[in-house]
Amino acid sequence: MATEAEDVLPTVLSGWEDYQISLLRTIAPRTSAELCWRPAPHLRSAGEVAAHIIRGRIQWFHYVLGEGEGELAGDADADLTTWMSRQGLEERTADLVSGLEASWRLVIGTLQRSTRANLAQIAPTPPYKGQTYALTRQWIVWHVLAHDLHHGGELALTFGLQGITLPELGGEGGHLAERAPLTESS
Repeated sequence: MATEAEDVLPTVLSGWEDYQISLLRTIAPRTSAELCWRPAPHLRSAGEVAAHIIRGRIQWFHYVLGEGEGELAGDADADLTTWMSRQGLEERTADLVSGLEASWRLVIGTLQRSTRANLAQIAPTPPYKGQTYALTRQWIVWHVLAHDLHHGGELALTFGLQGITLPELGGEGGHLAERAPLTESS
């Protein structure tokens, strides 16, 4: 029998999934010019930020945790090894949407297979700046969630500086009032 604490995970995942939908709705209607605009020469463009979200998910869940083959079987466009080096990704709306969707399948598939015991396991991490860290799978999940939220805020600011209103990532605080379809049906 599941305890009340174990029943919390689906609620948290539902909230993260709502945020994923907000990210998709933010990127899907954008033009290449909107994606490539940068607020200052030393800052990332919105497309680069979205690509960074995708690559962060892949780096942590696939390369560090060793997850992901099942989620992407048969999906040539979502080959995780190509996402890390794909050139011009930040300029193409369709590729960013596809990358967000593929990397989300990686995240959600991993979390659906997770247990309290395996989240407590130490993940074998490569050295970072000459130092090796003992990170649990739970820490990595939290880190990627925080990474998504941080860079989603960066997207809201970057598009906002272009005069583009993003109710889901900005004015409404990043929350969906209801789960509407990603596209309107005709």
